[in-house]
Amino acid sequence: MISGVARGANRIIYGASDPRVRAIWRISIAIVLSFAGALLGIALLRYVVVGELFVPVVGHFFAVLGVLSALVVLARYADDREIPEYGFRLSRRWVLELCLGTALGIGLVGLAFAVSYWQGSVTVVEVLSAGTTRSFAFGIGVVVLGWIFVAFWEETLLRSLFFKNAAEGLAARGLTPPVAVFGAWLSSSVIYGFLHGPLGSNPESVPLLYALAMTAVMGGLFGIAYALSGELAVPIGLHLGINVAEHNLFFGPPEAVTPAVLRVARPGSGGHIQFQSIEPVVIVPVFAFGYLCVIGWVYLRDGTISHSVRTQGPTSHNDSRKSVTHD
Repeated sequence: MISGVARGANRIIYGASDPRVRAIWRISIAIVLSFAGALLGIALLRYVVVGELFVPVVGHFFAVLGVLSALVVLARYADDREIPEYGFRLSRRWVLELCLGTALGIGLVGLAFAVSYWQGSVTVVEVLSAGTTRSFAFGIGVVVLGWIFVAFWEETLLRSLFFKNAAEGLAARGLTPPVAVFGAWLSSSVIYGFLHGPLGSNPESVPLLYALAMTAVMGGLFGIAYALSGELAVPIGLHLGINVAEHNLFFGPPEAVTPAVLRVARPGSGGHIQFQSIEPVVIVPVFAFGYLCVIGWVYLRDGTISHSVRTQGPTSHNDSRKSVTHD
């Protein structure tokens, strides 16, 4: 009986063809540790007095610590792979692609602003606003640091730790590699949309379902860059560029503590505008253009278009555990 219970527990914890713990548990570890760091930062901010400008930076810094701990724990004890395999094969090309991704993210938001302004669906209410900071340049530096933290921890969690393990888990269930990668891409995009929909800061005038769907499409843009390259450079760059451009360059909220080059609002209502929740006639073509740019970049770089995310786990495991588990 005891041996039967042990075998049952092993089937729950370990896969049939992979001596590592199942993908669902690896993903759960990543999520729990990452959000534990974020919650620790939130708790700390309740007892430490920090200026409003620095609150997001401190909170997301602890989220970075959380995702780094998840990265180390998974690499060492659960995933059995080296940290560079998660998308951190650092090189000059990696840095260049990070910069290119950032430029593309800024360009997409700038394009959406230009079209919206031309249509008259946004109005500029202030230019070069320092917010509550005394120095515009200092304020921009602080918020950019915060957006770097956001892009790093969210992309590491959802476009690396989650995506990679989800693809391997789906492949272990008999799906072909392309289908497994597609499933990982779709699920990571939907989760990203959910977290930024109900739990995000979408304007009250925007239907929640629309905000969720469009944010998922934006997450899909980050995800396809990871799926096709296997690296986090472009996803992090895209995420960083879009956040900075939306909040501090083109779509700064009418009233905010952070500085913004342009503060804009909806004509009449004066409500703030969220980049991914702009009217479909504007944002859908912008996102489509972004997808085409990412796919085109991969084709120019590699001469082909195919996924670069492995769907089989590392082969360096100690197979003795597997033989004991499934006797």
